[in-house]
Amino acid sequence: METPPVVVTVSALDAGHLTLPERLFVTDAEPEKRTTVPSLSFLIQHLAPGRTKPTRLLFDLGVKRDTQAYTPSQQAHIAQRQPVIVSPDCAESLLAGNATIGPEDIDLVILSHVHWDHVGTPSDFSSATFLVGAGTLDLLKNGDGPLYPADLFNDDELPLDRTVELPLAFPSDVESDRSKQKRPSNSALARIAPHIDSDAWAWKPLSTFPATLDLLGDGSITVIDAPGHLYGHVNLLCRLTKSKYVYLGGDCCHDPRILAGDKGIALYEDGRGGSRSVHVDTEAAGTTLDRIRGFIESCLGVMGYPMAKNLWAGLDPEKTLLICDVNTDALERFMAETSIRERGTVRIVQNGFEAAQQADTVITMLPNSSSVLAVYLDPSTGILPALPEPSGLDTPSKKLLIECGTIESSTILSVSRSIPKSQATFVDAPVSGGPMGAQKKSLTFMVGCSPPFSASVFPLVKSFLRHMGDPNGIFLCGDVGAGTAFKIINNYLSAITSLAASEALNIGVKAGLDPKLLTQVINASGGQCWVISKSNPVPGVQDNVPSSRGYEGGFRIELCAKVLGMGSKLAHEVGAKTVLDQPTLDAFKEAMEDERYKGKDARVVFKWLNDQ
Repeated sequence: METPPVVVTVSALDAGHLTLPERLFVTDAEPEKRTTVPSLSFLIQHLAPGRTKPTRLLFDLGVKRDTQAYTPSQQAHIAQRQPVIVSPDCAESLLAGNATIGPEDIDLVILSHVHWDHVGTPSDFSSATFLVGAGTLDLLKNGDGPLYPADLFNDDELPLDRTVELPLAFPSDVESDRSKQKRPSNSALARIAPHIDSDAWAWKPLSTFPATLDLLGDGSITVIDAPGHLYGHVNLLCRLTKSKYVYLGGDCCHDPRILAGDKGIALYEDGRGGSRSVHVDTEAAGTTLDRIRGFIESCLGVMGYPMAKNLWAGLDPEKTLLICDVNTDALERFMAETSIRERGTVRIVQNGFEAAQQADTVITMLPNSSSVLAVYLDPSTGILPALPEPSGLDTPSKKLLIECGTIESSTILSVSRSIPKSQATFVDAPVSGGPMGAQKKSLTFMVGCSPPFSASVFPLVKSFLRHMGDPNGIFLCGDVGAGTAFKIINNYLSAITSLAASEALNIGVKAGLDPKLLTQVINASGGQCWVISKSNPVPGVQDNVPSSRGYEGGFRIELCAKVLGMGSKLAHEVGAKTVLDQPTLDAFKEAMEDERYKGKDARVVFKWLNDQ
């Protein structure tokens, strides 16, 4: 019998409130808008197999209940965040929520970082070990430059005899003073995970994240290196069930609209003639957000799963299909579904390196640029290091690599340049048709392949893609990167027509016309388009489309806005004048701000219009 995975419970605790001026956090903010927001702490309970008493952890401690315990400089900063509410704080909420658990019962406190609204009152937790990111103790003592002077921190904030610093994820990225930090000793580590040797307690890549650490050695709590906001900033990924996780992000994102992509990180004057954001490194903070978005999207499996199923069903039974995904539940489900039919062998591999070692053809369906770079180029787990040594000959390798996601053109070209032709032939083949097309095996593929080899390579590419899409819908678009450009332009048009079709049909509905008859007439006339004929935005007009099941499934509005933005960016890069992109983006953004439409299929803009 399969051993169930170790899981945890996670409970949010009220740990104070503070008031934030929106203009310092998000772009295009209302200048005077201020919002009072919670500072949360999280109680995590972990029950290891064979034990009767759980290990209890807190992630972040929120605001101190005694604001006089902050330094004068901190208090001056806090004066700009009023009103600040200090009660209940973390300890009070812990006692109020569960009378059997008090501050003295907490075994481990993990701080995402040491800003004033996250450190709380450490002295309340007299039995706990404190775990902080690399460089944190140095930061508390010495600060870091004019924007983060030492007087913005309490150098005695943490009990040094009970504090453990995480090892450095990438020592070369940290300045010399902090790079002297050593790995935790076995005695220090024993306070947290006594069964793990410090040599095994190391950062490893996971999905879109280049540096993660299995805190307790059982996969239940993963620490994620999350650079950008403050030195030593870390996040947690906690496993709640076999296939459900919660991501605790600290201050990696201050507004859900930033995570959704419809707002950016605000920049403001730093008082020294330059600009800054609330992050110590805005670019790194943006990269961390990209990784989080990519991880969330990759766990959905709405495209890759049905594509893999169709590929398996179409391949020669003598072929072996290797599958890899960050979602272990999806892998197990795939294995279970394919095992009931006597067909080709299916095996699970752990990463791109293993796939490229064992397979002649590797097909990837990745959510964003950071995922592509990690899967293809990571020096330890990527596809590139698994490829044979370059022969030096200008002839194509028998190894074929096909990336099918909608990725920035610059990333596709960067990967292509990194892989010599004698090692592997890399092609981009982004798809169109969405989840419905993936399920129905009706996807369109737009292929970019190096011209010298396209005559021999494209038929081979097509022999695989035809199992996942329409054989007549596989197009050779030009050199590597051309497929991506075709896809971006197609998405640009599709996004705009989604809004245009929704507007037209909404006019008809508001005028009292029959939407089914109106659809029939449009489909026989000059207004015919894919949105109206294949994925009608009006509920009840067509069966088995997102609008007829509450706009669930399909192409999420957030992704639609993202790819429209990619098209707008491409237009700017090539100097093409556009008119309709910004109004359409504005409409999508307004709809996404409403909880009723967030996360729905993009055609939910019809309902957004109709509800006005």
